Amino acid sequence: MKRRTVLAGVLPLLQGGRWLDWLLLVNQGEVVQKRFLGIAGEETTEIAVTAGDQTTVSSQHEDLLGQSPGDISAETANTLRETYESIRFQTTINHHDDGVDVFGRTGTIEYSTSRALYSGLAVGDHISFQTSLLDRDTIISLSCRTGEEESLQRRCRVGVEDPTSDR
Repeated sequence: MKRRTVLAGVLPLLQGGRWLDWLLLVNQGEVVQKRFLGIAGEETTEIAVTAGDQTTVSSQHEDLLGQSPGDISAETANTLRETYESIRFQTTINHHDDGVDVFGRTGTIEYSTSRALYSGLAVGDHISFQTSLLDRDTIISLSCRTGEEESLQRRCRVGVEDPTSDR
């Protein structure tokens, strides 16, 4: 059998591994940081950053974000869209090492999320989640959210009503 024939048969399987990864594997990890960003032209402003027990809010937005900068309402997001060309919700996840690592992700990775998912997560939460087929760095849904790694399951009640609303 020619080498080309073997590669022609194996290559689609390897590329299909990404689809298999998304369909079968559930990513799991701990939320270690949340960043709310405003983008205007070439400039990116960290509107709010939460890491550990500390939250930092941009001085120009302290009044708008109030006492809960980790929970962004649709109204607040719309107000900030008038100031910035776009706003982004970023969540950094430290992946648990006990997952299936065939095609899975390991280490600490920053993901884009929707406003609803960003607001529904807290630093220290342990989550099971799925990423987009088109962009592995975008969380599109949660399967489980809990306070301790030992309680984390592949699926459980999450409590975020519409994770895709209001990006």
